[in-house]
Amino acid sequence: MKVTRAFRNLDRHGQQRAPEVIEEELRQIAPHLERFNKDLVRLDVSASQTRGKTRIHVSLRLQLPSGVVAAQEDGFEIEPVLREAFAALRRRVDRHVARLTHEPEWKRRDRRRRIGAPLPPVRDAVDAERRALFFHLIEDHLDTVYDTVRRELTYLEASGSVPEGYLSVRALVDATILRALDRFEQRPSEFSVGDWLTQLAFETIEAEAQAARRAVPDDAASIHAETEAPAQEPTGSDQDMFEFYQPDDVLLLEDLIADDAEDTPETETAARETALALHRAVAGLPALWRRVLLLVDLKDFSLERASSVLGLPEDEVTRIAQSARSCLREKLREFGHTPDAASKAIDRAREQSSRIPQPLQDRSRVEQAFLGMSQGEMS
Repeated sequence: MKVTRAFRNLDRHGQQRAPEVIEEELRQIAPHLERFNKDLVRLDVSASQTRGKTRIHVSLRLQLPSGVVAAQEDGFEIEPVLREAFAALRRRVDRHVARLTHEPEWKRRDRRRRIGAPLPPVRDAVDAERRALFFHLIEDHLDTVYDTVRRELTYLEASGSVPEGYLSVRALVDATILRALDRFEQRPSEFSVGDWLTQLAFETIEAEAQAARRAVPDDAASIHAETEAPAQEPTGSDQDMFEFYQPDDVLLLEDLIADDAEDTPETETAARETALALHRAVAGLPALWRRVLLLVDLKDFSLERASSVLGLPEDEVTRIAQSARSCLREKLREFGHTPDAASKAIDRAREQSSRIPQPLQDRSRVEQAFLGMSQGEMS
């Protein structure tokens, strides 16, 4: 490992003690870096003290083949400040290595298996019949679950509440279905299947989003992000890829905006820009406010129905809806859109909101999981 040291304005004690502490800490951090080629690892240590002041600032920057890890500390004595900075650096290196080895996936094996399966093998004929009954009950509402999950996850990623790519629509839909299956016997005696599944989808998304935020720190950098390549002229294969390749599951706010070709190109472009600004503003709302708007304004739920899904009193739903609309208009004004354009964007979003259907391969996979084994039992 290559190490560079830079000391600025340290007193005599700091100049003498800092190199000794650094050497001790380098021996402690070495085992945490064994997986990396030592010739490709570089550590920059900087310790500075403001002239005439006693406060010391230490900055560590560790360059790894897979990314950069940094730590900073401030204090009044060189030794404890250096040791605290190196301790923080070791913790962040361990998290970095854990993400490289996909440790969160295999350390939460039970949860990952339940989310991704989606079902364990059928136990007996009774279990097979129960699964078949459950699937026939929810079959017509799978598009509702998929649309709710995809829309909410898009907003969460756009607002930065969930690390991009950490959660997937398919996994969240599976988790919602499993939650519904677990609570099948506890379902209300009189209920709407679609509303019940929507409520469970919100619960599942909230639980998984909280788990994602705990697992990935706010200051964590993505190790999957590709480095920027220098600009160059596209080749023939690049143009072929551009023309024919279509990503399967890229969550974009633009996907939530309907394409209305009846207007002129100029008015359509302006309306689409306003609509995109609207959805960006929606992404910045608190999750509960966003869900109230989704149900009341976009899906035209009655107050009674929305309060049942969200578990809130009707007057609370009304208050949140009014506050959310006012907040949206204010944000759109900040983005440079007039109040009239903001109102039209909200009305247009309500009129053009369309449900995103679940992909056929996902529906077939869920159907096979619930009916494949049961049909064998019945034959």
